[in-house]
Amino acid sequence: MLVYISEHLDEKLELEKLAAMSNFSVFHFHRIFKAFLNEPLGAFVCRLRLDYAAKLLEFGTDPINEIAYRVGFDVPSSLNKAFRKRFGVAPAEFRETKKMLIPFDFINLNNNGMELNLKPQIKEIKEKKVVYVQAIGQYADSAGQAWDQLCEFMKQEKLFTFGLETIGIGHDDPSVTEGDKLRYDACMTVKKDVQPKGNVGVKVINGGKYAIFKYKGPYTNLEQVYNFIFKNWLPASGYELEDWPCFEKYVNNPEKHKPENYKTHIYVPLK
Repeated sequence: MLVYISEHLDEKLELEKLAAMSNFSVFHFHRIFKAFLNEPLGAFVCRLRLDYAAKLLEFGTDPINEIAYRVGFDVPSSLNKAFRKRFGVAPAEFRETKKMLIPFDFINLNNNGMELNLKPQIKEIKEKKVVYVQAIGQYADSAGQAWDQLCEFMKQEKLFTFGLETIGIGHDDPSVTEGDKLRYDACMTVKKDVQPKGNVGVKVINGGKYAIFKYKGPYTNLEQVYNFIFKNWLPASGYELEDWPCFEKYVNNPEKHKPENYKTHIYVPLK
């Protein structure tokens, strides 16, 4: 249901429809949803819409009126009011402030044991079928929990195969979304049919055009890398972001390497 909501923010998400899709009564669905996420359905949907609007304002060039409709608001004035309430500024002011470039400190990058290929490979990739576990909370904490659950499922179902890819998807920007509400998907590619079970879901990562950045260094510095990509590389690249999330492909096993030797390929979806 969380995946469905995030992929249909531009539509009218009525409680009755979502409850029916989940095979719960309206009463029980609302209670269960709030118990798991610590916020009511309406607040959750509104927050996702506003966070998505913030992303479009920061990294896109579409007019604010168009963004309002694109994220599911009936009229632009509703976006303005809700956006100001959440972020304390109007959408236009937010866009102007966030468009400022973040200087990329190459000296600091080297001192932190980081390496980043500043010229990404632009490549068309095929869609990827994955099993995944979504965790909510600070990325540093939630990611480990998600991977533990996913690895246990993979062992039980005997899904570990040659050529398997390990992929992470951070859905939210830590500079916008509160830490306890950040969503992270731990994913592994699968070739055969798998049925969802418990916290483990099945989905497809979109194929298409991606900019692929090769990064070497600790996962704790990934936020700095993303800042460079979105604030410096993207505006000068001539490309526009596609609507689906970026993802990270973890090239080597973190249990067998030191943090400064972790290798990560960052896939940025492009139109």
